[in-house]
Amino acid sequence: MDPEQYFTNLVLAAMVDGELDESEVALLERHAENLRLGQEKAQEILERVHSGELSEFVKPRSPEARKAAFRAVVRILRADRKITRREQAMIHVLADKMEIPADMVDAALSERWEG
Repeated sequence: MDPEQYFTNLVLAAMVDGELDESEVALLERHAENLRLGQEKAQEILERVHSGELSEFVKPRSPEARKAAFRAVVRILRADRKITRREQAMIHVLADKMEIPADMVDAALSERWEG
């Protein structure tokens, strides 16, 4: 999966509750940096997701990549230290789509989740 699509997946997940708080933005900025996306490209993706132009979550091919992407999404969803019902639903939908084991989903929803 190319870095732009990976980042798009993260932004789609982060915006599931309709807003991005400072902690979510900070994590997204770190991911963009780690993926070597320029600030301009990251901002473009954010705007395209916000406008609805980009709306499709793409499933990584390998099980390892899916698990890594799932963990990254959960970290972003939990960045504000709370998890809304919409975010919980997103975790379940994402886990189903990405074939994530149930124990990993349970751990992601646990109050003691450590990422």
